[in-house]
Amino acid sequence: MTSLPKDAPRVAVLAPLKQWGGIERKIWTLCDEFLRLGVEPELWKIRGGETPYPDSLHDGLRVVDLDTRSKLDGVPAVMRQLRAARPAALLTAKDHAAQTGIIASALSGTHVPVFVKATNMPSASIRRPVQRYVARMLYRRASAVIANSAGVADAVADELHVPRSRISVIFNPTITRNFEHRVHGPVRHPWLLEGDPPVILAAGRFTPQKDFGMLLDAFARLRQWRAARLIVLGEGPGREELEDRARDLGVAEYCDLPGVVDDPVPMMRAASLFALSSRHEGLVNVLIEALGSGTRLVSTDCPSGPSEILDNGRFGRLVPVGDSEALARAMHESLSQPRPAAETVQKACDPFRAEPVARAYLRTMGVPHDGW
Repeated sequence: MTSLPKDAPRVAVLAPLKQWGGIERKIWTLCDEFLRLGVEPELWKIRGGETPYPDSLHDGLRVVDLDTRSKLDGVPAVMRQLRAARPAALLTAKDHAAQTGIIASALSGTHVPVFVKATNMPSASIRRPVQRYVARMLYRRASAVIANSAGVADAVADELHVPRSRISVIFNPTITRNFEHRVHGPVRHPWLLEGDPPVILAAGRFTPQKDFGMLLDAFARLRQWRAARLIVLGEGPGREELEDRARDLGVAEYCDLPGVVDDPVPMMRAASLFALSSRHEGLVNVLIEALGSGTRLVSTDCPSGPSEILDNGRFGRLVPVGDSEALARAMHESLSQPRPAAETVQKACDPFRAEPVARAYLRTMGVPHDGW
């Protein structure tokens, strides 16, 4: 357990989190890094939220269940907690928490600055017109919005009318302290152990956003030029449709959809190439993990994230969204290229390393910390 002085600055994180998930992992990582930097994190759960990753929770992270179900009871609960805890800053994750936190801080009289963590395009995460209207009214009252990509920042400015000068871009803390250990974890899929033919890996929820149907079309084209196999990790409502499409394309025996795995990173290292076929994203964590694994990369240039992660094509190929022929050709050409050098991978991962990302959050929120 990290021992902090009694006068250590405190940052509260307000969110309706699940036990597992991408945002949950990023919040967990930020809180862990805050502790290491001499800042006391508190996780305030609302709207029936759960404690993220409870089996690996750091002893120094205090979890407070505010026992709320809506903004109606959430605002007064957060007001009371703000008055009791007096944190140096309140960081919110997800729109419900953002709106609740901004209103509660304004009414509490505490003047605690509120920072909104934006992880996706508002058009994708705040769909109802009424919610969008309320977000436009409230987000401008936050001390700042912290977007996880420049694309998300631009969308928040355009769609929610938040001045761009009030939006900071800080990437996700995806490359954690144990990432190198994860990269060299065990690989159990037989195709990845055989070494030939090359295996293309993809991962994500089986939904239209990920456009795995287009990836299957591209893979079928690729098979006309060379032998290859495709593994798509994940689950979702589109499974049956993808399986039917693979059969219709005549590539079913060369495709495997094994479901969700505990950690895809070792499989990324072992794969010949990682492919992302998404129509839109916020910041693509699986692409960052694949980047860190050292494999070859091909991605659609979707809004937003891939062009920023791959430095406009410097660290991997970018193709137009929905273009199966361009994706097939990029995969074919990339498979003929050597894997990126270790020094290149290290440099490419620097913007996503957990400690500097956490420092950037604390600087943006004006919270003093070790090395301040």
